[in-house]
Amino acid sequence: MYDIITFGAATRDIFVRSDAFEVHESGGPMGHFEGCFPLGAKIDIKEMAFETGGGGTNAAATFGRLGWKSAVVCAVGDDSVARDIAEAMKKDDVTSALFQRDPRERTGVSVIILAGSGERTILNYRGASSEIKANRIPWPKVRAKWFYCSSLGGNLGLLKKILVQAKRVGAKVAWNPGNKELAHGLEKLIPLIRQVDIFNLNKEEAAALTGHSSDNLTGIIAKIRAFPRRALIVTDGQKGTYAAEGDATWHSGIVDVPRRNTTGAGDAFGSGFVAGLLKSAKGGSASGGKDDLRYALAVGTWNATGVVQHMGAKVGLLRRYPTAKQVGQVKIERLD
Repeated sequence: MYDIITFGAATRDIFVRSDAFEVHESGGPMGHFEGCFPLGAKIDIKEMAFETGGGGTNAAATFGRLGWKSAVVCAVGDDSVARDIAEAMKKDDVTSALFQRDPRERTGVSVIILAGSGERTILNYRGASSEIKANRIPWPKVRAKWFYCSSLGGNLGLLKKILVQAKRVGAKVAWNPGNKELAHGLEKLIPLIRQVDIFNLNKEEAAALTGHSSDNLTGIIAKIRAFPRRALIVTDGQKGTYAAEGDATWHSGIVDVPRRNTTGAGDAFGSGFVAGLLKSAKGGSASGGKDDLRYALAVGTWNATGVVQHMGAKVGLLRRYPTAKQVGQVKIERLD
């Protein structure tokens, strides 16, 4: 039996940074800035990195590095990229026994174009990554204390089977949905959200899901806080993270560090948060509490802090839990 099994994408991530990627203000829905570069030109790349990524493997790397027996369910091709991902997982103490290999598809690739601020645009070739087949999962072997679901390419049928298996084996579930899952709409997702323990998304995703303005955080949280069985997590970039548990709402600040790359920060926070719950439940958190939400927020914050300082979604992930002193450096306050 595993401590945790993650479900989601596995990709090759190619990071490129150039001074030629101009940034200017924008009134568009996805943020406050846009980047542009001239078509037909040759652009010098200042920095480039080849890493592995995808929500499934990014989360699994967190758990493996922190000492939890981990596996990841993902779909890859039968190619060199798939072999690189499997090798990276092995180095992070995550088994690739549940990989689905499809010789007819190529492993997914993402090209991440980075601006100087660390913000990015991602060009996705999903390939095999969005094609996890429920009927190829060896369900009798899928037994763990926790299941961690990242984007499943909009496949709610697969999510339903994961939830059924979780109930069968007594696993808790954390869900960090992707845009294709959220596109199904809140009404269709509510019955599924009610079956997960932790529901985690960023503020823009939460706003789109609830129909509220992204400025109306109170309304966003009020509309969905009661659905997950344990806690709702809403991340807000450099403004920190909000957690709603029962009748309490908490805010966790960030650790102020130079930011080079935000790709994978959400995966890092979500998996770090669950890793904090795992350690707290075992009685080993730096705060001394059992199943301590505030400790989990601190672990998630430090995990994301490591990621934003490096090129690559896994490079800066924690290799040990934060110390009591580090936990104390994360400002966490109750808002109501």
